[in-house]
Amino acid sequence: MSLGALPALAAPAGQAALHEYALGGGPLGEVLARFAAESGVVLSFDAARTAGKRSAGLRGRYSVDQGFAALLAGSGLKASEVSPGHYALVNDDVYSLDSTTVTGNSLSPDTEDRDSYTTPLLTIGKGQLSQKDIPQSVSVVTRKRMDDQNMLTVADALRDTTGITSIDYGDGTAYFQSRGFPAAVMYDGVPSDSSLQYQQQFDLAMYDRVEVMRGPSGLLQGSGEPGGSVDLLRKRPRDAFALTGHLRAGTWDNYHGDIDVTGPLDEQKHVRGRLVVAAQDRDYFYDQGHSGLGMVYGALDLDLDPDTLLSLSASYQKTDIGPFDYGQSVYYDGSFLKAPRSQFYGARWNQSYLYMKEFHAELSHAFANAWTSKTTFNYRGLDSSSLYAYLGGGVDPATNQGDFTNQRQHDDYDWYSLDSNLNGDLDAFGRTHQLLLGANYALFKDRSLSAWEDVGNQDVFAPVLPRPDLAFDSGHDTRQTQGGVYGQTRLKLLDPLTLVLGSRLSWYGTEQSDVLPESGPWVRSPSVNHKYTPYAGLIYELTPELSSYVSYSSGFTPQTQNSASGKLLDPRKSKQYEVGLKGSYLNGALNANLAAFLLRDENRAVADPDNAGFYVNAGKIESRGWEAEISGSPLPGWDLYAGYTFLLNRYLSDPDNEGKVYDSEEPKHSLKLWNTYRFQGGTLADWRVGGGLRAYSPTDRGAEAQGGYAVYDALLGYQVNSHLDTSLALNNAFDRHYFARVPSSYYGIYGEPRNLMLTLTYSY
Repeated sequence: MSLGALPALAAPAGQAALHEYALGGGPLGEVLARFAAESGVVLSFDAARTAGKRSAGLRGRYSVDQGFAALLAGSGLKASEVSPGHYALVNDDVYSLDSTTVTGNSLSPDTEDRDSYTTPLLTIGKGQLSQKDIPQSVSVVTRKRMDDQNMLTVADALRDTTGITSIDYGDGTAYFQSRGFPAAVMYDGVPSDSSLQYQQQFDLAMYDRVEVMRGPSGLLQGSGEPGGSVDLLRKRPRDAFALTGHLRAGTWDNYHGDIDVTGPLDEQKHVRGRLVVAAQDRDYFYDQGHSGLGMVYGALDLDLDPDTLLSLSASYQKTDIGPFDYGQSVYYDGSFLKAPRSQFYGARWNQSYLYMKEFHAELSHAFANAWTSKTTFNYRGLDSSSLYAYLGGGVDPATNQGDFTNQRQHDDYDWYSLDSNLNGDLDAFGRTHQLLLGANYALFKDRSLSAWEDVGNQDVFAPVLPRPDLAFDSGHDTRQTQGGVYGQTRLKLLDPLTLVLGSRLSWYGTEQSDVLPESGPWVRSPSVNHKYTPYAGLIYELTPELSSYVSYSSGFTPQTQNSASGKLLDPRKSKQYEVGLKGSYLNGALNANLAAFLLRDENRAVADPDNAGFYVNAGKIESRGWEAEISGSPLPGWDLYAGYTFLLNRYLSDPDNEGKVYDSEEPKHSLKLWNTYRFQGGTLADWRVGGGLRAYSPTDRGAEAQGGYAVYDALLGYQVNSHLDTSLALNNAFDRHYFARVPSSYYGIYGEPRNLMLTLTYSY
C-alpha cells in the first residue's frame, strides 16, 4: 500500500527545484513520511527496513533527491524513483522493491516504532483487527504515550485509559474497575485468572503496549467479573539493531533507569534477541516511604522455517517495598482526618519483599492458504512476604486514637496458562469470511500463610508500634482450574455489513485445603461445567472511514454461597448491550469512537429471607452510560489522547440496597486528556510541549465523599540530536489536594502533590 493520500505529485519529482524544509527528528520511517508528504511524492517501502533507525530531521533548502540522500545518509538505504513522483526504499547497493506498506503506518499492532498514540491494529480479540472492526469499546496505550507521560507501572497506564478507574492500594499494588466491576487480565492474549487485582506487576519497560476491552469478555476469559479485559503485550525482538535507554530523576529522590537492546543474532536474521533491564529506587511524598526494584526481561524469536516462528521470553523482578503505608482511616462520624499529605500511619518496620518470575513460549505457523495457528504457554510466579502494621476501624475525634493491627503474610502464587487457536479465511457465496477456533486452560495455585495481633488504640499521628515476632498460625492451599473451547466467525453479509458470532463452552473448578493450624484434606467446591457464553455483533461500514456497530457480550462469575438445599448457588450471569460509532482517519493515524452501553449482572447472591445463613440467586445490578475517545495525530506534530466516560451503576434488586449506587468508587463523570506538540519548523523545530488532565466527579467508599477534582500535568521536551532527547514533566501542576484512594474505615491514600520528573533518552 502506498501513500496515495499525499498531496498531488510534483512532476518531475526529482528535478533540482529546491524547497525549504524544517523537519524535526524522530524514527526514520516517520521522518521520511513527513518529507514525502511535504515534497508531494509517494514513498513505498517495507517497514522492517527502517525499524530501529532514527533521523535527526532535515533543515534547509533541498531538492527531493537531495533531501532523501541527506535523510538516508549512513543508513544503508536509498530512495529510488521507480516512476515519476513514486519512490521506493531499497538497499544502497542492490535494487529490490519489497512488499510495500503505508509509510509510518505499517500494518502491525506493535507500537514502539510507530511514534503515535494509536495503532491501526489490535490483537485483544485474537488475531489482528482494526479498532473499527471490533464491535466493543477498546483502547490502547502505546509505547510512545508511555514514554511521553513517564508511565512506569501498569497502574500508571490504566489510570490514563478511558473507562478505567485505577486505585492505589498502598503496598505497591492497585485494583482496577471498569463499568462498575473489576477488570481481568491477559498476557499476550492468554487469560491469567486472579493475577491483576491487588497483585504486583512487572515494570512497564518490558511492554510494547496495553490494550483494553471494556464490558463482559467471557468469550476471551471464561469465568470472571464483567468489567472487561486488560491485555499486556510484551516487546518483541527486532531484525535490526536498536538500543534505547532512559534515565529519570524526580521529586522525593525518585530515580528510574532502563536500557533496551534488540537485534539479529545471526547473519541471516533468523534468530533475533532482546534484553530489557530496569531499576528504580525512590522515596515518597509521605514520611518514611521507600521502595526499590530491579527487573530483567529477555526474549528470543527463532524462525524455524519461513512460515514457523518460535518465540521465547523470560523475566524476573525483585521488589522491596518499605516502609510502606496503607494510609489513613476516618473519624467515627465518617469525616476525613484532614491531616498533612506527608503523614505516615504505619510502622517504620513495615516491609514487603516480592520476587516475580515469568516464562513465555509461543509457536506460530502461517499456512499456505492464509490460515495461521498459534499456541502459547505462559507461567508466572510470585513469592510475597510482608510484615506490617495498619490503622483501621475508625478514629475517635476527641482523642485521635485509633486501633492498630500487626500482620505477617506470606503468599506463594503460581499461574499456568495455555491457549491454542486457528485463524483464517473462508470463501463462500462470493465473499471472504473469517473463522477463529481455539481452546485454553488455566491453573492457579496459592499457598497463603498469615498471622495477626491486635495492638490496641494508639494516637494515629504518633503511634508507638514495636516490631512484633509473629509466628504463622493460619494457612491454606488453593487450586483453581479453568478450561474452555471457543469459536468466532466474521461473516461478510454485504460489502459494508459484517456479522460477528462467537461462543465459548467453559469448565471451572476450585479446591482448598488447610495448612495451619493443622493440615487438612482437599475440599472441592462444586464445579461449573459446560457453561455456555455467547457473543454477537453487527458492524455496518457507513463510509470507508466510519463504521457503526451493535453488540451483545456475556460472561459468568462463580459464587461461593450456599442455598438452603445445601447446594452452591448458580454463577452470576452478566450481559451487555452496546451500540457505537468508530472512525479511522488520515490513513489510520487518527482513531475515534463513541459508544453507549447497558450492562446487567444477575443471579447475584442475596440473603435468603426464609432461611437465615443461606442465600438465593435474586440480586441484580445495572451499569449504563456512554464513552467517547479520540487518539492519534490530527495534525503533523500533534499527538492526542482524550477519553470521556459517563457511568451510572445501581442495585436493581437487593433487599438492603435496591436503588442505591453499587460502586461509588467509580466516578459518574471522568475525563482523561493528554497531548504533545512537536514544532515543525523554525528555531523551535527541536522543541515539543505537552500537557493534560484527569478530571473526576465525586466518589466515596461509604464515608465522607471526595468532591470532584482535576489534576493538570505539563511537559517540555528538547531533542538534542538524533540520539539524545530530554524532557521535563510537571505533574499536578496546581498542587491539587485529592485522594488516590478515598478513605473509609480502612486504607485511605492521598494523591501525589506537585512534582517534577527529568528524563534523558538515548537511542541508537
